[in-house]
Amino acid sequence: MSHAIPARPRRRLAVALAATMVLAVGVPAAAQAACPSGTTTKAFKQFGDNADYSIAPAGDFESSASGWSLTSASVASGNEKYKVHGSGDSHSLAIKATGTALSPAFCVSVAEPTFRFFATQTSGSWATMAVRLRWKDSRGNVNTTTVGSLNGLTGWLPSMPLPLSSTLPLWQSGQTLSVQLLFDPEDFGGAWAIDDVYIDPYARG
Repeated sequence: MSHAIPARPRRRLAVALAATMVLAVGVPAAAQAACPSGTTTKAFKQFGDNADYSIAPAGDFESSASGWSLTSASVASGNEKYKVHGSGDSHSLAIKATGTALSPAFCVSVAEPTFRFFATQTSGSWATMAVRLRWKDSRGNVNTTTVGSLNGLTGWLPSMPLPLSSTLPLWQSGQTLSVQLLFDPEDFGGAWAIDDVYIDPYARG
């Protein structure tokens, strides 16, 4: 016995399905708006990374380190040699072995999965630098999460993509957290320099 859908109901069903698809497509668009969108560039393309990145707040260290909280650290002459941010760039951030550098706070959602930067050891026979996230939870408590450690970089090199949103309690598309990046060399090691700190907003190519 045939159970074919009559023509008129079939048309209504098609319209309903199309509307459902539009709603489904609209969900990621709303998610992408969870954090402000910045200008993107394929900053690490020459290293085999074709993802789009946005520069972190004052993350090029050219005019200043505006908004950064620095201890035994300062903007210095000398840029990462690849000059991915601009051919005329000429500065980086120097961090002493006993120093720290804490970035300005920025918005993170599930659409910001990773971040990368350039780094080099500038003194000492050995050096290790911890890279951490400092973030506030929904109750306002400050948390610190270590996401990476660098050592043995005796020339400017890009870091690996380090986890950002995947290490934070962000499970839904609309959730956001205020996050800072903390660069913290080992006190008894050598000094470091960092440059061109980029965040990967993969959902906003």
